[in-house]
Formats: sequence, structure tokens, C-alpha cells
Amino acid sequence: MVSIKDVARRAGVSPQTVSNCLNNPAIVKPTTRDLVTAAIAELGYTPNASARRLRTQRSNTIAIGIAPVAYSRIYDRLLHALVTEAEAHSIRVMLYKTDSKQDEIRQFDALIRGGDVDSFVLTDTSHDDPRIPWLIEHRQTFVLFGRPWGLPDMHDPQVPWVDVDGRRGIADMTRHLILHGRKRIGFIGWPGISGTGHDRWLGWRDTLLAARMARPDELEGLCAYGEDRIGEGMTACMTLLDQRPDVDAIVCVSDTLATGAMMALPPECDVVVTGFDNTASAQSLEFPTVDQPLTESARQIVRIILERLDARDGARAAEAGGAAGANGTAGTTGTAETKETEETEETEETATRRTPESRDGLHVLLPPRIVVD
Repeated sequence: MVSIKDVARRAGVSPQTVSNCLNNPAIVKPTTRDLVTAAIAELGYTPNASARRLRTQRSNTIAIGIAPVAYSRIYDRLLHALVTEAEAHSIRVMLYKTDSKQDEIRQFDALIRGGDVDSFVLTDTSHDDPRIPWLIEHRQTFVLFGRPWGLPDMHDPQVPWVDVDGRRGIADMTRHLILHGRKRIGFIGWPGISGTGHDRWLGWRDTLLAARMARPDELEGLCAYGEDRIGEGMTACMTLLDQRPDVDAIVCVSDTLATGAMMALPPECDVVVTGFDNTASAQSLEFPTVDQPLTESARQIVRIILERLDARDGARAAEAGGAAGANGTAGTTGTAETKETEETEETEETATRRTPESRDGLHVLLPPRIVVD
């Protein structure tokens, strides 16, 4: 049976380094990780997951809720990307059912009491989201997919998030339409309070105003709204065309509304409709859309979770070390030197993985791309 010592000998590193690669890869240099990974593959070594969980006091499990109806058309793709990224770090993804945000909080409580999970990924964030303060109060590790709309400090270090820059995506799409000769560009968005919807509306508004394609007093007449359903998109499109029959392009906040708008257009109508999310509907109807970088979103979510868990464990170890030192049983100088080196490596590795859209590594805004073929 292959042991961790066999892997260490083959890779030319210490057993502790192999252990770090398996349990805390962020603190190991990429070149060293590559050597260890190659040795593991060559020898066919399989870590004992149960033993590792006992040793690290982690379940190595991320939990994410599922609703009876998907929060968005991209949820399945996000989930697949998250499981793929987690699997690369030997982490499991657990699904739990949720029918409302209060129901999800009850699920949090049950999972925490059972010691089943290390962290949570929250989707479908909203203004005054009750899940966020609950998780903070209970000192739980979590990451949002989507910004915490309504919080006074969007960059609160207690509330890490990964989001896609919808404002930029819609601005890029609107700019593309202008450059291709569209002169009267309308907008179909969601009604009511929606941080995401408003953010995308700003991308349309700012681009039109900057290009002098509309006056501020014209904007309201160029907009219509509907819930995220195909029928509502049809109604909103007809409303918009009644308001402004001269519209020659419509930017929609989602592919669902864009699909409805496409269905509502009169035959032989030369109006370009665009969407957001690059769903099967956009691909089937072949309208321009905005694609979200879900693989990179999942990578950033898992990275933040691992870093926060490492920081939590490091703080606990420091507390334990301080208590041991008070009793005359503190660790050796050699151990401290090793820890210092590992922390330096973690900083260097983390720095290379940051994106330009993140100023602190805890709040990541990723650029989308427009799909116009």
C-alpha cells in the first residue's frame, strides 16, 4: 500500500510538504505542488479522506441550497463549475433544499449542529438578506455569488462575494449596438427593487448618455419592465414599441425577457434584441447575449473559502499555541520558522491569483463577455 512517505520520496520533498499539498495547498509553491501531484498520480496514492477530516477537524464540505425552481437560468452551470473546482481540491459539495430564505436559515442551523459542513455558498442575494447577518452571528464561513445589495459597506470583510460585472456587460453590449448603427436603443428590465437589475440598467443608461444617443428626459420612455418570464417579456416589448415605435434595438436584462421580446416583434421587423446569461434560448434563437464567466466564478469562490478556513484554523492554532506557551509547552523554533515560510508562500501564491477586479481578494467582480455571433 502506497503511503505518504512513498509519495514524499518520489517527489523529493518532505512528508509534511505532501500533507500540506493535500490538506492546505494554498501554502505550497505551485512548482512543488506539481511535483507532488505527479508523484501521487504515478504511484496511485489515495489519501484517506476520513483520517484527514479527523486530523484537520474539517468536513471538507461546501453546502449550497437548491430551490424548487432555479434562482436563475445559469444555476445548473454554476453548480457544475463549483463541483468541478471543489473536486480539484478534494472538497465535496452538499446540496440542501430551500423553499425560502428563512427555510435556508433553518437548514444552516441543522447542518452546523451536525458538523456536516465547513462553509456555505449563497446565491440569489437580495436587499436586507437575512441569511447574511445570521451566518456572521454564528461565525460561519460563507461566500456570496452575487453582491450583498443593500449593505452600507459593499466591501465589508465579513461578507465576501464573487459577482459578475453586469453593468459592464450591458455597457459593452449597448456600445456594440451603437457601433453597428443602432440609434434608438430601448431597455427591458425587471420591476421593483433589484440590485442586479439596476446595475445592468446603469450600464445601458450610462452608455447611451455618454454617446449622446439619448437625452436624460428620454430615458423613461425608452424603458419597459416585466418579471423574468417569457410572457412578461412579450408584454414589455409591445409596451416599449407602443411608447417608442422608432426603437431599432432592445437591450434586455435577461435571456428570458429577450426571448419574450423576440416572440413579440412583428414579422420583418428590423429590431435587434439582446439578452444576458448566454442560455440555450439565446443560442437557439441566435440573439446577442452576455456570457458570465462561471468557471472563474467557481474558482474564486473556492479560493476564498479555502483562504478563510485556513485563516480560521491558523487563528485557532495561534490561540492554542499561546495557551501552550503559558504552560511551558510551546512549539519549537523550527516549527515557527516553517510556519513563517508557509505564510510567505501563501501570500505570493495568492497575489498571483488575484484578478484586477478585486482590491482585497474577498470581493471579486469578474468581467463578462458579449456573444454576438
